[in-house]
Amino acid sequence: MSGKTQFIATLRECAALMEINGENPFRCRAYENAARALEGLQGEPADWLASDVLAGVKGIGKGMIEHIEEWAKTGELKTHEELKARLPTGLLDMYAIPGLGAKKVKALWEKLGVDSLEKLEKAAAGEAVASLPGFGRKTADKILAGIEQRRRFSGRHRLDVGLAIAEDVLARLRRLKAVRRIELAGSLRRRRETFKDLDFVVESRDPAAVMEAFISTPGVLRVVSHGPTKSSVLFEGGVPADVRVVGPDQFAAALNYFTGSKEHNIQLRARALKRGLRLNEYGLFPEGKERSLPCPDEAAIYRHLGLAYIEPELREDMGEIEAAQKGDLPNLIRTEDLRGLLHCHTTYSDGKSTLAQMAEAAAGAGYAYFGVCDHSRSAAYAGGLAEADVARQHREIDALARKLKTPVLLKGIEADIGADGSLDYSDAVLARFDFVVVSIHSRFQLSREEMTRRVCRALAHPASTILGHPTGRLLLEREPYELNLEKVFVEAARRRVAIEINANPHRLDLDWRFMRQAKAAGCLFAINPDAHHTSGIADNAFGVGVARKGWLEADDVINTWTPARFRRWLKARGQPHA
Repeated sequence: MSGKTQFIATLRECAALMEINGENPFRCRAYENAARALEGLQGEPADWLASDVLAGVKGIGKGMIEHIEEWAKTGELKTHEELKARLPTGLLDMYAIPGLGAKKVKALWEKLGVDSLEKLEKAAAGEAVASLPGFGRKTADKILAGIEQRRRFSGRHRLDVGLAIAEDVLARLRRLKAVRRIELAGSLRRRRETFKDLDFVVESRDPAAVMEAFISTPGVLRVVSHGPTKSSVLFEGGVPADVRVVGPDQFAAALNYFTGSKEHNIQLRARALKRGLRLNEYGLFPEGKERSLPCPDEAAIYRHLGLAYIEPELREDMGEIEAAQKGDLPNLIRTEDLRGLLHCHTTYSDGKSTLAQMAEAAAGAGYAYFGVCDHSRSAAYAGGLAEADVARQHREIDALARKLKTPVLLKGIEADIGADGSLDYSDAVLARFDFVVVSIHSRFQLSREEMTRRVCRALAHPASTILGHPTGRLLLEREPYELNLEKVFVEAARRRVAIEINANPHRLDLDWRFMRQAKAAGCLFAINPDAHHTSGIADNAFGVGVARKGWLEADDVINTWTPARFRRWLKARGQPHA
């Protein structure tokens, strides 16, 4: 976990601990607001202090700057340590359970003596929690479900967390003269949305130098093992990582072995055996031979097995080996294929960057068109736009468009889908937008049938252009809501509504496992960052990673199209302002 990420997490823990302890609510909010504000900054705390970037950040006063200075110097926050010392450590674990806010955690602690997940589970399973004022049996059952969910997610980490650490490790080790080649392996190389540990494979004739540099990487909390060719460490945030050093003749085989899923590797080894070969992490050996066939890279391994090269993202034993044999693998989408940036928020709703800042950042990232997409009025918690705000924003978009040569600016909105499937705003207001992302932000507990009817009714509205974060999941936090995706895909294809691949690493929704089914039903897709600040634009790379896992090609994704083609598509489906 980076210094920035750890610092922001620490601020949030401070806010939670203060709230549990019953401290001034304004002070609690100050820490939470500071955490949100700092998420929009690039670089590390030391970088912020070395520039004047903090001067213009709302909510970052003298006291918070002193906290940043303390963190940059020591990697700790005295306030945080003092708060932790006042309360049982298990209260933060309880606070992380969905539906348990600070007041309920405090009540459970003070009235029942519950100060750990173990005690909480026991109290919720009996009648102790249900009998407390303000709780009840339904709340107790939700607590039990939340504990089970936490147990299921235990030990897993999000893709973005792992890649941030991996980038630091790769950059550090690539600077060594002893390192000839190094690659990230494991499920992260396959771009799985969550992972358990990090794997690195290194080619070097000086393993000792590699091991020493690896175990001394900034952010390492503990060295688990330190061997001659393999070492294991634990990074901040509880992320385990291994590095393996091999020789030049073994690198491709080791990288292949430690990248593929267990099922993919079993299929490869079985195919090798049928050809009189033995495949393992050390090489590809003819039967009875101790010398491997020449495999300078992974592509050579697949060639020896009569297969086209299979990209890492596809190595899940989901038909990729059969497709490789037939020469029928997809030409996977790349990040550089994206031309349009859609579904981005600004300070008009809950974004942290202005419309002009987002548009300029889109241009700087090479996008040809940019579609602003703030929350609609029902999302009051997120500063949703009243009709007067819509008109004001559209005037600003028109004025900005006259100044900018690129990107082309589009007027979008993220319209809430009501419980009955109706869209926020009247038809007349919806008709003012170039495109409309329709999303669910409430009433997640509807039955499968009710939720499916709700979504399909929203898709049937002529203004609907893109179905936003289709299943509502939050990785390692909230399960998807119940939904008949088969029906949704058929209806989306029939209504010519694109399915969003929400690239925010907390979501990565649509799940890649359903993308081929959606494509087969005739659906198109939109890879959107759901960015709330300029730095969030880069999240599109995560979306592309999972789109590749879903076998998608560039032409399947509407925002790979040119501005002219995108506008033609909008016009053909009836968007009046396209």
